[in-house]
Amino acid sequence: MLFSILGPVEVRGDRGPCEPASPMSRQVLSLLLVHANQVVPLESLVEELWDDTPPKLARKTVQTYIYHIRKALREGAGDGPWVRTEPRGYRIRVGTGQLDLWRFQELCSRGRAALSEGRPGLASDAFREALALWRGPAFSGTAAGALLSAQQARLEDLRMAALEQRIEADMELGIHRELLSELKGLTLAHPLNEVLAGRLMRAAARSGHRQVALDAYQRLRAAMVGELGLEPSAEVRDLQRDVLEDVLLPERRTAAAPTDETVRPVVVPAELPPRSADFIGRTRQVAAITAAGRPSGAAASALPAVRVVVVTGGVGTGKTVTAVEASHQLRGHYPGGQLFATLHRPDGTPVAGRDALTSLLLSSGHPDGQLPSAVEDLARLFRSWTSERRMLVVLDDAGSPGQVIPLLPSSPDCAVVVTSRWRLEGLPGAVTRVELKGMSEDEGVALLGSAAGARRVARERPQAAELVRLYDGLPLAVRALGERLAARTDLLVRDLLCRARDDGQRLAVLRGPQHDSLRRVGTAHQRLPAAERELLSLLCRLPRPVRERELLRAMELSGRRTGEFDRLVESLVASHSVEITECREGLAFTVPVLSRLVLSERVRVDRRASPREVAGGSGGAGDRNPPDPAVLAGIGT
Repeated sequence: MLFSILGPVEVRGDRGPCEPASPMSRQVLSLLLVHANQVVPLESLVEELWDDTPPKLARKTVQTYIYHIRKALREGAGDGPWVRTEPRGYRIRVGTGQLDLWRFQELCSRGRAALSEGRPGLASDAFREALALWRGPAFSGTAAGALLSAQQARLEDLRMAALEQRIEADMELGIHRELLSELKGLTLAHPLNEVLAGRLMRAAARSGHRQVALDAYQRLRAAMVGELGLEPSAEVRDLQRDVLEDVLLPERRTAAAPTDETVRPVVVPAELPPRSADFIGRTRQVAAITAAGRPSGAAASALPAVRVVVVTGGVGTGKTVTAVEASHQLRGHYPGGQLFATLHRPDGTPVAGRDALTSLLLSSGHPDGQLPSAVEDLARLFRSWTSERRMLVVLDDAGSPGQVIPLLPSSPDCAVVVTSRWRLEGLPGAVTRVELKGMSEDEGVALLGSAAGARRVARERPQAAELVRLYDGLPLAVRALGERLAARTDLLVRDLLCRARDDGQRLAVLRGPQHDSLRRVGTAHQRLPAAERELLSLLCRLPRPVRERELLRAMELSGRRTGEFDRLVESLVASHSVEITECREGLAFTVPVLSRLVLSERVRVDRRASPREVAGGSGGAGDRNPPDPAVLAGIGT
């Protein structure tokens, strides 16, 4: 049995999690665990649960909670019960290595000993390993009375002490510049902590950033005077004087000790892709992303949960470039670093959770050979690492909530920006959704001009506007058109427009000699379930927009079942594969222009293929000849 209290209370047995379901039972278990192998008086349990107003049957109610705990821990097997009844109360029996708090204290003791012996590398590693055991605030997710709240405060003090000593060890190793971003974030989150402020001042001065050191002192003094009415300690004031007098000269890094200890450098990842030089418009959407992702007030921890912004939209709407632009505007709020992961490969296959977590942890400086193999263990390590930092995590091209959830930090000091064609219902945290559609005519023309030349496009403004409209203002298409124009100075906008007016050539206009921007459009629909792919393929063969009764009739003629019509349409709309509009006859369905053109082209490759085969990507003839598109086009006329 393994007991964890440094974060959400968790109990794991040979058969998996076995925590008691009742909130009050978990509260009792938490108090027993923090006093493991010690008798917790019945009076203390009553005080924890009800403070000064216990019910008449308080003792019997506590006995019921103890029964639930014993049942959850599957007692009676082997060497006796886990929870024992004592004359004055109850005691939980925990062996060596079964409680994460004990492991944390053991590692901290090892780190302090190494630090006092002049071995900062070993000390840093020990403190890092100890801090990695934390998965959030102690007992998080469990109600806390007076006694448990006091224990939470005590354990948080132990965690902060370990963090301060780990930073001290890193500074003795000469790792000053690498600590700056982490220390800036910590001092913002803990504005009254003189130890952290002093560490930041010293690290900044040693790195040659005197102004950063002086700013840190001013922030500390303002917070202490404003909230406590006190001046900083004499030690911190002396440190400020040393910075002003330029006494703190840069130090060399400590040479490697003969014990072959390995020093793990502090890594502050900065993985955001470069901004797009021709990013145009999307002002309202970028503002919504940054507002939702920005920490509120001076301390991000004022929010109850990690901030998650889901940027949704169809293929080619510019989700990634918009998310990257907004993330660059947010990066100053997250000095702990910025991580970026793409969750689908170029061929459209999803990236496995283990691969994504491994990549994020390697970017965070964790050695490859020391990473666990199980996805759950990797996720815990990632949450522990991010719990101490103010991080921004960008997850591009997510396919489902299950793909995203293991990659989310648990700390409210972090923010996550996710791009997806889906709404990703069911994500934890403070979730905000920002939807992207095609650009306005003015924005599209401006984007075309930024790639091909503003004056050149302005000379043919009406033709450029029509060209943008033909592609529904999709940034992917407009940018490809601009690149075609930029590649050939003799090519006119009206030349592209003339070809684009022909449905048969509209895709060819976008394809350059060295770059096919439509490759991902061709693979996007393959992620849909088979039934949705069939319906989408059928829709592409009908004149748009398609009224509801026309689509139902087309499904019947093609031999498709109509019983799941509502579910299939809802799924296609949720993935931005189909758009719904209102008309006089009711609902009408439209496939976005790029998806319709790409899928229609696949149908033309083999006109004998059924919608089922076209949706699946095969080119052979099916067991049933589909209705001719011309016949389908006449339905309802």
